[in-house]
Amino acid sequence: MRLAPLLAVSVFLIPGVCLSQSAGKTPVFQVLRPTVVAFFEPVTEAELDKDADLNEVLSDFQWYAGKIRKPLQESGIEFHVVYARSFRIRIRNKANTFHVGNRVGYYFVTPGKKPLVQYGVDTDDDIVATA
Repeated sequence: MRLAPLLAVSVFLIPGVCLSQSAGKTPVFQVLRPTVVAFFEPVTEAELDKDADLNEVLSDFQWYAGKIRKPLQESGIEFHVVYARSFRIRIRNKANTFHVGNRVGYYFVTPGKKPLVQYGVDTDDDIVATA
């Protein structure tokens, strides 16, 4: 099963291969309102070819990420997808680096509150309920 990039998700994808937004740089997200960062560690075509389960997890992740953007934005929640081993969250003048630590998950953050991290692929309904 080959994966096609989802047009509704603003990430850089080559079918079946995930790249971080900026090669060699840690992505930074400025958080001004409730925000969800969906994350997936980068994988290579070779890894996907060897592991059908990984390919399925990535496919599910992309499917739900594509479905959730509009409902979250309509609720006033910022939504990002990142393919990286780490990313930075900037709130006001403070920035923290989050190291993924697990292949896939979601980072929920609101200014003034402690972030919540959930690992694994969630459905669109689960993401909205948590956000």
